[in-house]
Amino acid sequence: MERVKNMTKKLMEEKIKAEDRITELQGTLEDMKLKLEEVENEKNELRESCDDKDEELEAITAENEEDDKTIKELELDLENNIRVIDTNKNEIYNLGQEKQQKDAKYAELDERMKAFIQECMDMSDM
Repeated sequence: MERVKNMTKKLMEEKIKAEDRITELQGTLEDMKLKLEEVENEKNELRESCDDKDEELEAITAENEEDDKTIKELELDLENNIRVIDTNKNEIYNLGQEKQQKDAKYAELDERMKAFIQECMDMSDM
């Protein structure tokens, strides 16, 4: 009988320990559920933040593509302007050469005219 009493007492102690352990585990489970909820909320916030960043990145990428297009157009305009400048330089050089030739011809004609006038004056003196 004493043995049954001791066993019953031990079983009751183990039952109380088990119930305490169950209560402790239930508390831990609730804590874990709260932590999981916090983590889920943080995950959702991060996902929303990433979505916002993705939208921002897409907008910046579109803007950069537009800027790249504008830069390419400006580069083409610059190349065309350089060609025009080179053409104008060549034309200025050619006009300078032509002017030098005309100046030389003018100087020659001027000398010839002076010589002719001098001849005419010499003839009229005779």
